[in-house]
Amino acid sequence: MKQNKKYVCVNCGNNLPKLFKEYSSTIKPLNCNKCHSVADKYIEFEPVIIIVDFMLLSPSSYRHALYNRDFKLFWKLSLMLLLLESLTLWRENTMEQFQGDVRRMPPHENGFYYSCAYKIGEFILCTLLMMIATFLIRPSFFSQVCCTREYCFQLLKANALANFSKIFLLPIILWRENTTDIGASLHRNFVLLHHLCALVSVYMVVSHVRLLKAALIVIPVYATKAYVMQQLVQY
Repeated sequence: MKQNKKYVCVNCGNNLPKLFKEYSSTIKPLNCNKCHSVADKYIEFEPVIIIVDFMLLSPSSYRHALYNRDFKLFWKLSLMLLLLESLTLWRENTMEQFQGDVRRMPPHENGFYYSCAYKIGEFILCTLLMMIATFLIRPSFFSQVCCTREYCFQLLKANALANFSKIFLLPIILWRENTTDIGASLHRNFVLLHHLCALVSVYMVVSHVRLLKAALIVIPVYATKAYVMQQLVQY
C-alpha cells in the first residue's frame, strides 16, 4: 500500500495523511488523532477476512475498501458475483420455460447473455438513481464535500461492494433441485434483504449520513430501479 494519497480512519471517517509507519520489513499501524483508535486495522488483514466483514455489513470494512485500499481485487470479485447472479437468473428463467425439468435444459442459451446485460444495466441504473437522489436531496453536498466525478466513482465502488451479498445465491445454484419453490423464494428474499441492507450501509459511508436518512434515500431508489427494469423487460 503506497502512502501517496489521503486516507481515512475506518472507525470515525477522519481524514489522515498516512495509516502506518514502516520499519525495515514491518509496519506499525497508527492511531487516529480524532478517535484515538487504530486508524485502519485491516491493513494487516487478508482479503478473505475483509470480505467476511462485508457480509456482516461492517462500515469499517467498507471505509477500508473504498478509501484505503487498491480496489482492483474487489472489482474482479464483483464481476464474478455479477456473473453468478446472471447465471442464477438465466437458470431460473430456463427452468420456468422447461417446467423445471433440468434434463431438458439446453447446455448453452443466449438468455445467459441477456441476463448479464440485464444485471449490468441494473447496476448502472441503481448507481445513477442514487446519484440523482443525493443531488436532489442534498445539493450542497457536492460543493462542500467532494466533486461530482469523484462521488460518482465512489458510488460505483460502493454499489460493487454491496453486490457481495449476491454470494449467498450460490446455494440456489448448487442445491436448487433439493429444495421447494417456497424455500427458493425465501432464500432469494433473504438475499434481496441483505443486499438492500448492504446498499444502505455503503451509502452511509460514502455520503456521510445517518442510518435513517440513508434508508429513506436508498429504499425508494431500490424500488424505482426494480420498477424501471421490470418495465424495460416487458417492452
